[in-house]
Order: sequence, then structure tokens, then C-alpha cells
Amino acid sequence: MEIVQQEIERLDRVHEAIERYAVDRLQTIGRHEAYTKELEQQRLNSVDWREKNDIAEKLIEHGHHSPRKYLHEFAQQASPYFGILGIHDNDRRIGKKEYLIGNQTLMDGQRVVIIDWRKAEITGPFYEGYDIGEEYELTIRGIEREGVITRRDKVTIGRKMLTRIETPSETYELRGGEWHKNGGAVESTADTKERTEDHRMVDSIAALISPEQFRAITKLRDGVVVINGAAGAGKTTVALHRLSFLMYDAPEKYRPERCIVLMFNRVLRDYVKQSSDTLLGPVRVDTYSAWSLTALAALGVHSLKTVFDDPFGAQKKSSRVPALLAKYVKETTKIEPVTDLWRFLMQDYVVAALCTDSGAEFQQVAQRKFAAKERTVSFSDASILLRLAQLRRPAGAVVLGALNAYDHIVVDEAQDLSSLELRTIVAATSVARSLTICADEKQQILSFLDSQGFSSVIAQLQSQGLEKENLTVSYRCPKEIVDLAARVSGRSADTTKAHSGALGFHPTKNPVESMAKIRELVEALVQAAPTSLTGVICKKKADVKALHAALAGVPGLHAEGEVSFLPGVQVIHAHAIKGVEFSNVILYNPSSYDYRQTDPDRNLLYVAITRACKTLHIVHHQPLAQGLRDTASNR
Repeated sequence: MEIVQQEIERLDRVHEAIERYAVDRLQTIGRHEAYTKELEQQRLNSVDWREKNDIAEKLIEHGHHSPRKYLHEFAQQASPYFGILGIHDNDRRIGKKEYLIGNQTLMDGQRVVIIDWRKAEITGPFYEGYDIGEEYELTIRGIEREGVITRRDKVTIGRKMLTRIETPSETYELRGGEWHKNGGAVESTADTKERTEDHRMVDSIAALISPEQFRAITKLRDGVVVINGAAGAGKTTVALHRLSFLMYDAPEKYRPERCIVLMFNRVLRDYVKQSSDTLLGPVRVDTYSAWSLTALAALGVHSLKTVFDDPFGAQKKSSRVPALLAKYVKETTKIEPVTDLWRFLMQDYVVAALCTDSGAEFQQVAQRKFAAKERTVSFSDASILLRLAQLRRPAGAVVLGALNAYDHIVVDEAQDLSSLELRTIVAATSVARSLTICADEKQQILSFLDSQGFSSVIAQLQSQGLEKENLTVSYRCPKEIVDLAARVSGRSADTTKAHSGALGFHPTKNPVESMAKIRELVEALVQAAPTSLTGVICKKKADVKALHAALAGVPGLHAEGEVSFLPGVQVIHAHAIKGVEFSNVILYNPSSYDYRQTDPDRNLLYVAITRACKTLHIVHHQPLAQGLRDTASNR
């Protein structure tokens, strides 16, 4: 196969260029540092103060041009590039040319070997879906360019070895030590993860970005961008790659130490955090709860003890709280921050606005904590405390990590944050108010949240240049699962890009039979695809232990309570799965008793269904939840 041999030889040349670059880089750094030492010795030996000052100025100027600042180590040796873009430019000085596209630029002397995917003015045609032979018009460095696309291929390189070439019409794959031509099969993100035996949000996903995702990623503007879309449309992928693009394209404006990514929970945080080094570098990735505590510390609020349980958590997350806080701050003077929190919560007008019943108890608890100068706060208290501390600062004050300071913030699963929590995040950004917000109100799963909170914040942000990006196509799930999810959510779905998969219903008589069936399914899935990741999802946390016990001894079963993205089997409850995905999903007893006809329960079921990339098995011993029932009866 001629194309295979050509690409193997090309990869060999690229590896040689990588080695030359490494040698040249170290030599350049060595020469620079040797001259630095020479200047330092001259300054040390000099006895004339004027000469010492001259040499000191040379040292400072020399330091400004350190090659360590611009000659970065090429960190992508194992997988240096993933795309090949061929052009035939009308300008004869350019003519026919092929660009290699990867996660990092590589230079060989003055020649560009690999182009970073974030160089959008060049890489755009690779992502925009041009056909071979189609004409292009580009503006590169202010110069108009025209020509024809001659090639747009994807390649897979792992451990420095070429294993796959995907052209618009054919796929070539290395299997069992031999190359095979197997038609036009397209590799999905699930296939990529199974092949690499890594089910995190891997950086190589840049090769799979769609045209609509690329346009959203490379949107250059200040202000707020809200990314909407169904499950599997790539909201999180777009948001993270957009931040990466902004930092690359305007590094002086978007500094990594002044950017942050806030995730819905620890599972989602770990899903991104463990695999974002190339994409985000030193950018902090954390949960809102963890960030709020560090923001409070930056604002001078220390020595807090936090607890999860709060009988009045729902009231404290009401969308009325921001207006009540504004009134309170206007009418009162600043006192010690935590005491200030309790004083706010014991105000008669606050209690009346937040409590339709149990108001007396709510107020008494606040009064007791105020009198005792209590420093134990719930996470619902912490968000109020944070916003209160922000409001007590003078207008325009900048507090690193807490107020008017971040160049850009990515907020994922924003529909499950309260209006007050969202306002603390907005207040933490710089005056440019640069944010990327991912949200899907069909995935709001917290029953205690005020449903008006998210929409009220978005309405307020409209005046600050908010722009929406709607991702319409679901790429994660097979058509059968997308259709089922549409019936559960009541949302129409675009399945034009959906691949085929498997959907199965397995009725049983009781919990014991259900768990035995799940074990049978899991063992078959593991045997068929040992590098896949299967998620066994249940509604109740109490069922996790029983399911885990029923699967004891299954190869690859992850430890109970452990969240791992290695191949195998993960037992997890539905509230912990936001944003993550599995090759296969088995739903345990999604009954009408557990998933009722409320928006949060319907949304939670939708989320659980749409975690599946290939197969979904529904095992049940009770009547199925509405939305599942009709599909099951027709199969």
C-alpha cells in the first residue's frame, strides 16, 4: 500500500526533525547560559562601578531573550501529529503543499514541520469539512490566499508508531502487525479511548473536532459565550479547547495563572484534570465548592469548617438571594465576614422571602450561630458568604482568585449552579467579563435548585455582550440511544452523525435476578472488548454496594467508590456521572418509582442514558419509567 509506506517514511523524517530540534534547543540554551555566566564573572571581576552597572544592564537585557521562553520542549514525541492537510495554492511560490497538524508546533531550523491545531487561519480547512478538490479562500497574515484542497486525512500515531490512516474514502489500519485496507470506517472518541486504553478526555480528541465545534472554539471575542447542546454534542470539549485556543492566540490577554475551569463535581473534575496538561497547561481545574473556599481565603475569610448537610440548603440556593444580599449590604455596615453571614440570614425580610414554612426555625438557627460566632458553614452558606465578601469590597477592587481578577473562566454544567453561585463566578472575572458557560437545561438534575436561577443570570449577562453557540449534533451516542433519549426528554435530536449501536431491555422478576443478569452482561462485554469501560449506573447510592458485591471477581472491576478511567467496569450512581462517558452502559432498574415525572428525575434519566457511546442495556424488575416503557414494549 503506497500511502502507508509514504506515511511511515514521513513519520521517520518527523522523528528525525524532533531529535534535531531537541539538540538545537539544548545547544542554543547552553550558549545563552554560558554567556550569562561569562557576564556574571565579568561583573564579579570588575572594580569600576560604572563598568559593573554596564554589565548588569547587559545581563538584564540578555535575560529578556532567554531561549527557554520561546524554545519550548517538544512534548508530543509519542504522537506528534494527527492530521494532514494538502493544498494547491494559486500562488506559484506556494504551489502544492502539505501541512501536518498536531497539538504543538515543531520547527526544523526555519522550516515549520508541524502546525499547532490552534493556528486557525491555516488549520481551518482541515476542520471545516472541505471536500477534496473544493476551492478555498483564506486570509493568512493579512494576505488573501486561494486554491484547491488536495488532501484532508487523519492519522493515528501512538508510541511513535503509525497505526491508522483515515482518508475521506478509505481507512488503513495496522492490526496484528499487518496493514489492512478496510473501507471508510470512521473512528469515534470511544474507539480512540479503547485503542489507547485511556477513557479520560484525552488531548487527541482535537483530531475529532467537528466544523460547528471548531467555529465555536475559534470565536475570538470578549464577553460571555454560552454553549448549549444536547448530551454528547461536545459542550465540554468545545469549552476547554476554546480556552486553550484563547491562551494560544492571545497569551498576553489570557494568562494560564489567571484562568480557571470550574466543573460540576469531583468525578467530572478528575475526568478533565487528569488529561488536560497539553490542552490547558497549568490552568487550575476544580469544582465550584473547592474554588469558593480558596476565593474566601483570598478575601480574608479563614478558619472555616465545612459540612455538606444543610436542612435549609434549598432556601439558600433560591434565586431571590442575590437581591436580598444587595439590599442587606446597602443597609448595613461591614462586620466580621462569617458573623455578617449569620446576621444576614436572621433578617426578618430574608426569612420571609426564603421560607414559606419553617421560617422560625431558620431564623433561630441563624440567631444561635450569630450569638456563638459559629465558624462551621455548609457549602450553601459558603456561596452566600463568598458573594457577601465580594460585595463588601469597594467597587472595582481586584482580589486575585476571587474578585475582578480572572482573564477567563470556563463554567461547565452551569444549569446545576444556583443564580448566586453563578454571580460569584461572574464577579471573579476581570472587567472584560470573559467567560465560557456550558449548559443544557434538559440536564438540570438537582431537585432543590430554583429553576429560574440559571435563566435569570443569563438574562442579566445579555447586556454584557452574551452570545450563544448551539451545538446541534450529538456525536457520542448511537442513533438507537439518541432516539430513546429524545423520547425521555421530549427534545428532538439530530442523528445525522450518529453511528449505529445496541440497545437492549432485560426484564427480570426481582433484584437478585437483575443483578445476576447484570453480571452476565458485564462479563460478556468485558470478554468482547477488554479495553472498553462499562458503567453500571443506579439511581440510589445504597444500590452501589449491592451491585459491586454482585460483580465481585469480574475482571477489571474498579474498587467500590473509586473513579477510574482505565478499562474495566465502574459501578456508579446517577448523580455522579455528569459529563463523563462509557463505551457501554447498564442501567439498573430505572423504574417509575425512582424516576418520577418531575423535571429533575426526567433529566437525570436522560443524563444516564446518554453516557453510552456504543451499547445501552436496561435491566429492570419493576415497571419502567415513562419514556422507556413504550420503547421496551415495541422491542
